[in-house]
Amino acid sequence: MNIESLKLELIQWILLLKDLQLLNEIQKLKENAVEKTVAVQPRQFGCGKGIFTYVADDFDATPPGFEEYMLP
Repeated sequence: MNIESLKLELIQWILLLKDLQLLNEIQKLKENAVEKTVAVQPRQFGCGKGIFTYVADDFDATPPGFEEYMLP
């Protein structure tokens, strides 16, 4: 079952609803979903500058015990 068939099944189920309280709850869920889809601002170059003040000299070194997982 793919996402499109699940959406169609949900729509059909909603259309058969007669309970006003359930329909109101679905409307609230819909409104909350619309509010959460806010456009994300693109990241600005250099916004993380100064966050990391220290990087160890062996940062790229393989940790002990992981040698067998490294590519030859």
